[in-house]
Amino acid sequence: MISVRFAGPCFMLATLSACGPGGPSLSGSASESSGSNSGLSSLWEKVRSLGFETGKTYEMPALGIMADAFLADFAARHVETDMIVRSVLEKRNGEIARFDDAVDRALEPTKKSVQANDKAGSAKVTPLDAEHMVYAAPIAVAMQSRTGWEVEAIDDTRVDPAFDTPFFRSHRQPSRYDADLHIRYMEMLAASAIYANGVFGLIDERLGTARLSDPEAAARQVLQTFQTIPLATLRATLQNAVGTVRAGRFSTDLTGSRNIHFTHAPAGDFVADARGMTWTKAGGVWFGDGRINGQAVNLRLASTASLTQKRSQSGNEGVSAQAQLQGTGGISAGK
Repeated sequence: MISVRFAGPCFMLATLSACGPGGPSLSGSASESSGSNSGLSSLWEKVRSLGFETGKTYEMPALGIMADAFLADFAARHVETDMIVRSVLEKRNGEIARFDDAVDRALEPTKKSVQANDKAGSAKVTPLDAEHMVYAAPIAVAMQSRTGWEVEAIDDTRVDPAFDTPFFRSHRQPSRYDADLHIRYMEMLAASAIYANGVFGLIDERLGTARLSDPEAAARQVLQTFQTIPLATLRATLQNAVGTVRAGRFSTDLTGSRNIHFTHAPAGDFVADARGMTWTKAGGVWFGDGRINGQAVNLRLASTASLTQKRSQSGNEGVSAQAQLQGTGGISAGK
């Protein structure tokens, strides 16, 4: 007789025995086990850092940055350039002072005004002291936008010869043309251009070739550099400019354009328009239109940007599997 008995899903017991009593018997035992264990465990931090900096050097016209610096400083102090012109051309005892003398005349009132503001605790809006504020005025005059003459540039009164008699002359409306005012006005514009050219050249020399961070920082640096120029140097520069134009002869161009155009022998040609003053001599632009001392001078500016990005990720993964088969058996001799 053979009997087979299963015990549970994982175990099998088989017993073989001979028929009849005393016969041989067979028994056996076997065991089989199979296992598989696969485990994956990971823990990681993944950091990706992306950092880049672009050092881009670009250039902007030094003339524009310098002009903006001074005009912005005047605007911050609520000083109108028209007021400067009126002050310079103001007649005293029937005469208009030299341009450099008119500037020196403003030193003491400006000092008193600055001292009064300091005592009142007013916030300082400019890096300039009182003296440098005054000697910045000709620069504002040179760089101010203009669309036409601010004084009568010609006596255009036409009189019929029949009415050009002592009687009619005594009853005629006086002409608004003032020859002295006309000449002094051109002197002011020409001297301001020559002076601004000299000062901008000094500022450019002191700035050197260092790369500035941005236009706003460059404008601040321009004013701070101007403050370092000795007052005696500024006064001498203005006096030389005025002396140059006082020694020559002017010729006015009134061809109908909306700008101010005149020439000076021997200084050169001068135009005042929306760009400010442009001074041409020796066949080329010497000051204005982006040029200082006849050269296209640029300031080196820097633009930087940086970006850092960080990403992190962590995880844990595991797989486990196991199987087992087991059995027993035996054989014994019969008795």
